[in-house]
Amino acid sequence: MEQAIATKTKAHPTTLPTLSEHRIARFAAIVVLYFLQGVPLGLSLIALPAWLAEAGATPLEVGAFVGVALLPWSTKLFNGLLMDRYAYKAMGRRRGWILLSQGLMVAVLIVMMVTAPGAGDIALLSVLCFALNLCATFNDVAVDGMTIDIVPETERTAINSFMFASQAAGIAACSFLAGQMLGSSGIASTALMLTALVACASLFVSVFRERPGERLLPWSQGQASLECEERQHDAWWPIVSGVLCSLLAPRTLLFLLAAGCACAYLAFADAVNPTLAVQKLGWSSERYASLGALINIIAAGFGLVIPMLAERLLGLRWSILGQLALLALLAVIAGISLPTWQSDLPFIALSSAMYILSITLIISSIVWAMRICNPAIAASQFALFMAVPNFSRSLMSGNSGWLVEGAGYGAAYLAVAGMVALGFMFAWFARVGDDNQLPLPAQ
Repeated sequence: MEQAIATKTKAHPTTLPTLSEHRIARFAAIVVLYFLQGVPLGLSLIALPAWLAEAGATPLEVGAFVGVALLPWSTKLFNGLLMDRYAYKAMGRRRGWILLSQGLMVAVLIVMMVTAPGAGDIALLSVLCFALNLCATFNDVAVDGMTIDIVPETERTAINSFMFASQAAGIAACSFLAGQMLGSSGIASTALMLTALVACASLFVSVFRERPGERLLPWSQGQASLECEERQHDAWWPIVSGVLCSLLAPRTLLFLLAAGCACAYLAFADAVNPTLAVQKLGWSSERYASLGALINIIAAGFGLVIPMLAERLLGLRWSILGQLALLALLAVIAGISLPTWQSDLPFIALSSAMYILSITLIISSIVWAMRICNPAIAASQFALFMAVPNFSRSLMSGNSGWLVEGAGYGAAYLAVAGMVALGFMFAWFARVGDDNQLPLPAQ
């Protein structure tokens, strides 16, 4: 008996905690993984659009670039279906996918460093950023699925706040560093710096097992956990039918419509703010990237506190509805007051307030999305809940240039207000956030 125990200990060293059993370890790993998602987002949504705008790209070109770069975030349902169906069980349900996506992200950054496209190579930049964000979406879906698998219900509001605060911090760090380096050192040096950042952070995450007894690496000793064997599907139909059942519920459809409309200001910030700041207000790309970094840092701080505090004081339902109403109001104020702006202050204040509010709104909405997910198909079901608003964001970003060039920046702000108000109506009728009306997860 003693020899068997010694053999097991040698085969499965326990010097490092597993994510399922250690709160600090899972918080640390999830926070780092979400920070890394800020690399493609900060580069695609802030640093490169400002760089392109400074080089003379039109609002239509910047909007098209952002729309293409963001498109993979709307394909997350496919990623989720793939992960719920296939997994290298010996390393856990999600961990193999996480490490693979991180490795591919490093590979894409190396290609970007070698090819070094210029500001005139918008097509190549779009393809590279599309690929980079595609890697990030696999990472995102795997991390979300793992979070639903191993994070207790009592920790989910807190972990969601930490996740999005960390992502905002990653966007801030990447946008600031890339914004400064693009102007001074070029895209090759920028890609090299980001490659080193992703590689080092990925190495840290790789040392934690998902559950006890699993393999640390494919060639290590270990075996699949009982939870992984029970939850991982060996056929497509149970996954697809479960997702379809959840999608066809009327309240789920209304929730998805509300979430899609709520992304209107984020689409504006992605595709319209760069040309508004650089070409209309006369900013440099470095200054715009610095503001984007600062706003994301502030959003990270608010994201850690506001969603949890608002849920405790108001409840999740009224917290979500209140944030939607305030966001629509601020967009109306921006659209009406834009012709009277005599300085940069209104742009900075309104951009900061609406971006931070959009982030806290996403965190609150995701808490609700996680509550209605079935753990057996969590990657697919949650990916569906995230894919719809991401597709909406990409679609609105890609078409924003037409609106700006045809009707002006003020009309774009008012369009944001209209979309968010529509989202408020959908959320109201869906009773989003109401635990008394909690729908049953798909079976």
